[in-house]
Amino acid sequence: MSRILWCITGAGGQLRNVFEAFLRFRKKHPSVEIGIALSKAGEEVSRIYGVLDRLGEVASRSRYGGIYRNASWSGITPDGIPLGGRISLHRYDVVAIAPASSDTVAKIAYGISDTLPTMAANQALKTQIPLIVLPADFAMRFATLPCLINEYKCKCCLFCVDECPYGAIHILPNRDVRIDYNKCRGCGACRESCEYGAIQCWEKVRIYPSPIDLKNVAELRRVDGIHVVKDSEELVGKLKGLLKL
Repeated sequence: MSRILWCITGAGGQLRNVFEAFLRFRKKHPSVEIGIALSKAGEEVSRIYGVLDRLGEVASRSRYGGIYRNASWSGITPDGIPLGGRISLHRYDVVAIAPASSDTVAKIAYGISDTLPTMAANQALKTQIPLIVLPADFAMRFATLPCLINEYKCKCCLFCVDECPYGAIHILPNRDVRIDYNKCRGCGACRESCEYGAIQCWEKVRIYPSPIDLKNVAELRRVDGIHVVKDSEELVGKLKGLLKL
């Protein structure tokens, strides 16, 4: 049986695309075990982008297919699982970090491991387990934004306040309406409730990675055992190739 450890970082721009790709992969290859490891930033971003509550659709929920978060500095999960040890013992055939934030890319490129994904990457490289990295900042591309309120279209009807199931939308003293991203779970109920089209979710914007981010991606390409991919489609193709599916 093949096993994948998917690591989620604090990069949200491509996260929904990657999630959908893993969801399709899971349905097509149900025999492959998939575990999911999140950094603290990854957990926060997954929540805001509406992915966190759906990770159970991808994780196989088997011995090695759990959802791992809130790990200690040494990579031990709250239920006592030493995730780094599992990787060292080749319990996973592939480690995939997708999308990888620019911070994560830089840490991997220079051997720093202080989050669950970077620790997983470090252990994978030490034990020659294939490591796939999908950098969030990869040449010129589009990124996806979380739910936003357009203040110029908002009529303060407050329907979104009533419809949000998480109490994540509040009214300021000046009657402006704001989303509290500490509570938002990216469900999109606010967008559906707005009759004026003032709430936009998953809008795409063009981004231009900085030269130093591109330099760090180039550094990754020089490391044996790291497979750098540019999008979710190439990610799935690389997974199939490495697992011989």
